[in-house]
Amino acid sequence: MLCKVLILLPLAIALFVQVFAQNNLYNLRSIDLANLSAFSNPSPNWVISGMPRAGIGDTSLYATPGSGVLLNQYTKAIEYKPETDLFSNMQHGDIYLEMEIMMAKGSNSGIYFQGRYELQLLDSWGKTRPTFSDMGGIYQRWDSLKPVSKQGFEGRAPLSNASLAPGLWQKLQVEFQSPRFNAKGQKIADARFLKVTLNGVVIHRDLILSGPTRGSAFQDEQALGPIRIQGDHGCVAFRNIRYAPLEDLRIPITDVSYRYYEAPGKDRQQYADKELLKKGNADAIDGRLADSKDDYYLRFEGNLEVPATDTYRVVMQTTGVGSLYIDDKEVIKDAWTWLGGDPLRGQVALTQGKHRFVLHLVKHVGWAPSGLGIFISKPNSKPVGIHDPASIPEIPAHPLITQPIAREPEMLRSFMVHDGKKRTHVVSVGDPSGMHYAIDLRQDALLRIWRGDFLNTTEMWYERGEPQTAEPLGAGPVFAGLSPHSTTRNEWKDSVSTADLQYLGYTLDAGRYPVFTYRLEGWAYTDEIRPVDGGKGLQRKLSPVSGQIPAGAIYRLAEGRQIQEISAGYYRLDGQYYIQANGITKFNIVRRGEMDVLTAQARNNIPVQFTYYW
Repeated sequence: MLCKVLILLPLAIALFVQVFAQNNLYNLRSIDLANLSAFSNPSPNWVISGMPRAGIGDTSLYATPGSGVLLNQYTKAIEYKPETDLFSNMQHGDIYLEMEIMMAKGSNSGIYFQGRYELQLLDSWGKTRPTFSDMGGIYQRWDSLKPVSKQGFEGRAPLSNASLAPGLWQKLQVEFQSPRFNAKGQKIADARFLKVTLNGVVIHRDLILSGPTRGSAFQDEQALGPIRIQGDHGCVAFRNIRYAPLEDLRIPITDVSYRYYEAPGKDRQQYADKELLKKGNADAIDGRLADSKDDYYLRFEGNLEVPATDTYRVVMQTTGVGSLYIDDKEVIKDAWTWLGGDPLRGQVALTQGKHRFVLHLVKHVGWAPSGLGIFISKPNSKPVGIHDPASIPEIPAHPLITQPIAREPEMLRSFMVHDGKKRTHVVSVGDPSGMHYAIDLRQDALLRIWRGDFLNTTEMWYERGEPQTAEPLGAGPVFAGLSPHSTTRNEWKDSVSTADLQYLGYTLDAGRYPVFTYRLEGWAYTDEIRPVDGGKGLQRKLSPVSGQIPAGAIYRLAEGRQIQEISAGYYRLDGQYYIQANGITKFNIVRRGEMDVLTAQARNNIPVQFTYYW
């Protein structure tokens, strides 16, 4: 089995900030979509709607009674009329913005940050090589004075096509940094898209925008500007629009002193009677003040100048046993970590003003590198380091190991984290078409389907590979992970007893796709999943092969809060994916508590066949 290894070489400081930011939850504000009051002079094409009526082939999105959805009722009559664009009343600088977007078939739109820098919205479903004009692309800049072949420039295609089918909700998450200006109003730093994630897939990282993109509402650049949504190109809908203004945090430290001891020891109490080797003042926390690579205790003390009363989060990245106290309160308790591992974390409520801190570090292993970094943030701020940047060494090259797909389907057994729990009997099946799935063999429960790259197997093969987990690399729905059965003895339970449902193994068909076989309460069936429609859908077929099916046994094909039958045998589930029936079996929608369940009667010698589209 071949694995693809990519070597990543980010700077140490960037890695630590990223580790911190992944766990720094923003305090989000929601844009109220009960009406259009959040927008400046909206044109008549913009309306508030309930869940739009739409199918995979619909070129329009149809409004329904209700609220919570911002809908552009585009028609040809408003094409190329920029006065139909929508501007937020909110003016933003640095911002985190997230929303769900629904595109009609063939539709086109865009989101302009500060009204100037466009992130493209387009129905790009199934496109294999996206460009800057596809879903999630950074639209190009334009200079009509240049030669024709060079008038468009600096457009950026997404790293991969993570877009979903028309009529489905797609989640967009953006971290944007506004341009910087000096006291004279002169630009000293360009705007940036720091990170753009579409449907759970990172499609951009740290892209510099040297100026407004083509079609900008303003040709100048400013520190603040509105969100602008393009209205004159196609039908598009939005919901769950939430944002957080981001701020630069500054926490000066003063009156810093340190003490340094050398001796074998695993905690600082063991150094109580050891000789103090050196002490002094320091401009910042700096792990390089330790003269030894191992067996030492380093203690810092000083003041933090806190700019505002708030709750602050603290991350310590080091090798050794570290702890942090602020105003004699334990913020990070004594715990072991190492550079490259999970950092030590804590949080504390602080008032504006000066606060005394004491930091302890005991290093007692020689195999891990030395280093010490302390990062602090508050809600909606970027983390700031209160250490000397040189106190943290560069991280060694770290691989991203992926499982490639060659000319035929690929199967990989692994663990997989699903809904916060580790599933231990998972097989992932990848296809050269880019359509993949993961299934829990113990329950015959489909966990994920996705399109794009196959698997991240770093946690299986890097160093000790202790987690043994694989992670899907593409975009697609995550299922509840339930067995596809409600049986006479396990009716409507989330899992079927392993005494009743037994996995019997698999065979490979002529196309080398696996055919899984199960025995369920005395009857046996096969489960087959394979790409169809040129790689746009995954077809699943459940076929009884022997034994007598008990009366009342049903297949539980899908579950969601809202299952809509768009047309006969064609369903949309929570706006996340479609199911289309492909056989003669009648499907039913059954309400179970707060959930809709799509079911079909299990019958002898009659397979149930359907296709997932997303």
